[in-house]
Amino acid sequence: MQKGLLYLTAGLVALFLQMTTISHLPVKPDLVLVVVICLGLSHSPFSGAVLAFLLGCLMDVFAGSTPGFFALTRTVVFFFVYSMRGRLYFESYLAKAGLVFVAALIDATICLFLVGITSHLPILPSSIGRLIVGPVLLTVVFAPFCFLVLQRTRILTS
Repeated sequence: MQKGLLYLTAGLVALFLQMTTISHLPVKPDLVLVVVICLGLSHSPFSGAVLAFLLGCLMDVFAGSTPGFFALTRTVVFFFVYSMRGRLYFESYLAKAGLVFVAALIDATICLFLVGITSHLPILPSSIGRLIVGPVLLTVVFAPFCFLVLQRTRILTS
């Protein structure tokens, strides 16, 4: 219970930073995604999925997107990371950065696919770089710092 509240608090802080402090940047890292990845690496499947879904719902509300986009992608990313944690060794920051890269690609691809289905506007190849490549790489750059902060606050304990 206490561990879940700590992750929820970390997710709310990440959401606050993402929506206020770095919202003015042309390309933004996805800090909430990093918290969801940490959930997948260290939490049980049911409570972790509920927290990932809740963080996704809060992102939907604060981002003003179509309800359910971020809730779906965050839950999918959680289950992807949860399924990978027993198969690979994720103690080094380089391995975690690789996991963040793959998870962010999955997240961005699902979001782009959902936007393509629900929008009447075509997705231009130039927008793919802005919507996928930039945010994914920036999330990978910020991920080790986020992992370090979460580890220092003892949120990432098994």
